[in-house]
Amino acid sequence: MKFRKIMASILAASTVLSLAACSNSNGGSSTASSGADQSNTSSDAGSNTSSDTGSNTDNNNSDSTTTDGLTLKVLTHRTDRIEDGSLAEMTKAFEDANNCKVEYQGFTDYANDVSTMMNTTDYGDVLMIPDTVKVKDLGNFFEPLGSLAEMSEKYYWADKKMCDGQVYGIAHLGTIAGGICYNKRIWKEAGIEKLPTTPQEFVDDLKLIRDNTDAIPYYTNYADASWTLVQWASLVNSASGSSTYENDILTSKRDLFVEGDAYYEVYKMMFDVFSDPTLHEEDPMTTDWEGCKPAINSGKIATMVMGSWAVSQFKEAGENPDDIGYMPAPFSTNGKQYAESAPDYCMGVNKNRSDDIKALGKKYITWFVEESGFAQKEGSICALKGSPLPDYLTDFANCELFITEAAPEALTGVWDAINNESEVGTWQGDADNFKIKMAEAAFAGQGEDAFKQIVSDVNAKWNATRDANAELAAYLEANAG
Repeated sequence: MKFRKIMASILAASTVLSLAACSNSNGGSSTASSGADQSNTSSDAGSNTSSDTGSNTDNNNSDSTTTDGLTLKVLTHRTDRIEDGSLAEMTKAFEDANNCKVEYQGFTDYANDVSTMMNTTDYGDVLMIPDTVKVKDLGNFFEPLGSLAEMSEKYYWADKKMCDGQVYGIAHLGTIAGGICYNKRIWKEAGIEKLPTTPQEFVDDLKLIRDNTDAIPYYTNYADASWTLVQWASLVNSASGSSTYENDILTSKRDLFVEGDAYYEVYKMMFDVFSDPTLHEEDPMTTDWEGCKPAINSGKIATMVMGSWAVSQFKEAGENPDDIGYMPAPFSTNGKQYAESAPDYCMGVNKNRSDDIKALGKKYITWFVEESGFAQKEGSICALKGSPLPDYLTDFANCELFITEAAPEALTGVWDAINNESEVGTWQGDADNFKIKMAEAAFAGQGEDAFKQIVSDVNAKWNATRDANAELAAYLEANAG
């Protein structure tokens, strides 16, 4: 089945299911990884022109409003695109068309910084909606952009920031979660003719790269472990082959790690790769995120687990953009591979602004999604249905794509509560996190027993916290039998 048809059918189904309820997912934000390539300082940038030429998109705006001379403040996590000037350059067309000015303010710790700003009414005019805002509270902070019925006709993931049938945010781009970046030339030179569909095939392919090329088979990026190891978490839902995987763990399972299930199999593959010093860089403690970009572009590095957001950065890092590929996670369910499609940050309009600013903000969001070309430039999926798909998705042609279903309303936030209170941290990578412990045990050659002990400890913490969660207990009792 072609990607576009798959996306259309999936999204149509998710829309029907969500019409009468607020929408949210169990797990961590899909945007957690897309801001990894940012500088250490916040940035402000803007541009201003007075020309009346350029495109003009008018959507959901009253004829009584005017944009002439207005300044629109946009908050974003993309400090990298502020600093390289591409956002300001791109936005000139919008400024020209609307005789306005757009000022960008970037944050490296976006969710925390902007969430703090939202304790006041001064949190920009247009902003990427932090996932810290509860879905039921969207209407307290953001202007409705349209009904779910009309917005879902136009946009993918329209129900991501929806409550009571109203849409409050549109995804600025979408990604494929659960993929692996690789250098196509190196994999071909190694004699690999077919991409792996199982963990064992993946490890065997890395060994072929080791034996037949000069490239580092796998690059751990371990020195930046606080976020690079989290990239492995993005493989889990895809590996499960299920849009309800985490909901099912809450309602019908106890252990987070079960041999044969996604969490176990993903991290066992990571452990196996990290345990073999011939398959990764010589000293994982001295890895270099910025330096790895030209290295994978040139073929010095063959493979890295990274979100699809990294594809454009790797392509731009050298003279060999066509060598950069993106493969599905090497896991199969009943002989078929699956991949999770997910929206990145959704853009919304501050409801506390004047009517003129809110109208301009809606125009900006429409223009950004439909006309700016930002998603395409980033090698991502444009939220506007029918938009051209990025070339890197070629390797996903035989994958079944799905969107993770929202938790039942009574379980909204329960996964996060258990995850945080247990300190398991499925989407975290701090010093006491199981991912760090697994990596260090693997590098130290401690063997499979160490992996099983870490898994056992995680399950014990998870189950104790799960059993003590009152909301989950009430839900299970109400839905017993």
